[in-house]
Amino acid sequence: MKAFEIMTDIIGKDFTENNKSWTVDKIKLGDENCEVDKIGVCMTASPDVIRRAAEWGCQLLITHEPIFYDHVDNYDESNPYSKAKKELLENAGITLYRYHDAMHLDGPDMVSLAFLQYLGWEGDFDGEFIFRFAKPKDLREAVEEVKEKIGITHPRIVGSRDGMISKVYLLLGHRGGDSYLNFATDDEAQLAFGGELCEWHDAEPTRDAAQLGKQKTLVILGHAGSERFAMEALTAKINKKYDNAEARYFDCGELYTYFD
Repeated sequence: MKAFEIMTDIIGKDFTENNKSWTVDKIKLGDENCEVDKIGVCMTASPDVIRRAAEWGCQLLITHEPIFYDHVDNYDESNPYSKAKKELLENAGITLYRYHDAMHLDGPDMVSLAFLQYLGWEGDFDGEFIFRFAKPKDLREAVEEVKEKIGITHPRIVGSRDGMISKVYLLLGHRGGDSYLNFATDDEAQLAFGGELCEWHDAEPTRDAAQLGKQKTLVILGHAGSERFAMEALTAKINKKYDNAEARYFDCGELYTYFD
């Protein structure tokens, strides 16, 4: 199959050059008509990811996040790191697709859904970012499950450290606007999982709420840490879907490292 045929099949929309203006989900580099039997999947196409994908023989690399430090991936040749990554991809003959908007905006949020499926939590999901447990759950137990199953070594905790929870906000990846303030002021919600945020704007309301007597806990997982499992799920989906193509997930790892 050709690269654009695979992406059209996976996403369910026409991703030819003449039909892609609605989204950032489009080809970034390479030939959308190339024949593909090895599909790489990643959260972020870091230089290390690109090298490992190239060594494997990847022809199509699907990334969730931008490669050129800009949400719409505007390439700036004056940026030496953008230029170096572009050259790595070109030298390897890899076609790069961005797969982001369709995961979040086209029906149920696939990242939040994958999060809940990984954890096996039972309850009601609104299809976007609100989850309600079927029965109340201990806060520390919920956080420990996320650490273990999602693989987050050092989550950062803001607010309350104990209590029972019933309503959860899934603010995975990056949520702008007043998403975190809405959580902090929602009297029914006790817990939120966040990815990337602005501390003074997004985290302070939760700390203030907790110090003013509200049961509020914000668990910050990091951007990649809060979404990469969805790309792992995509890899499994591709491998089940095609007999004549193999998919492999290339983990970019945590952005931060620690001395302990």
